[in-house]
Amino acid sequence: MADVNVLEVRVSRKLLLVLTAVGLLFLLAGLEIGYFQKIVGPGFTGDKVVVKWLFLFFSVICGGAIFINCLIYFFVPPLLLKVTPEKITFGTGLRYNPFEISARFVEKAESFTKQSDLEVDGKRATVDGGAFLYLKNDPSIPAQLTTSMGIKYSNFKIEVESRYADLSGPEIVQKTRAILGLKN
Repeated sequence: MADVNVLEVRVSRKLLLVLTAVGLLFLLAGLEIGYFQKIVGPGFTGDKVVVKWLFLFFSVICGGAIFINCLIYFFVPPLLLKVTPEKITFGTGLRYNPFEISARFVEKAESFTKQSDLEVDGKRATVDGGAFLYLKNDPSIPAQLTTSMGIKYSNFKIEVESRYADLSGPEIVQKTRAILGLKN
């Protein structure tokens, strides 16, 4: 049974599935052009051998790394944010390394909306953007840190983007307020 006094926000598996597919597409394209040559044929790159090897390097190495990394993350999604009555933990650096801050520094939590990235008939919809956690301006904690995809921390404000998270902004805010006893 899950603890009601703990909120864990992880990277969305839907996003990880899409990124895994993109990495696999690049990997397969590189293998096809570089080795198999069943679809495009050996004359695809012609006399541009340098272009072939650059594309091969990029697609096989980068595509393979994206595929493997996102496949691992699909089965064990990294932690974006964890809220307990004692501390706030969020992912920093390239590999979502946990960074902890005492929960007593959290002043308020609120959700935000933003314009959609998609435009239909010249109009953009307003969609869920995520959640903000505002911290006290205190010299004992850093003002900003390099964070991972989907989370930002600068000027004593943690921003969790809902397109990367497995929970919506209002859900994150509601649960955070309940755990920390915040009014608004």
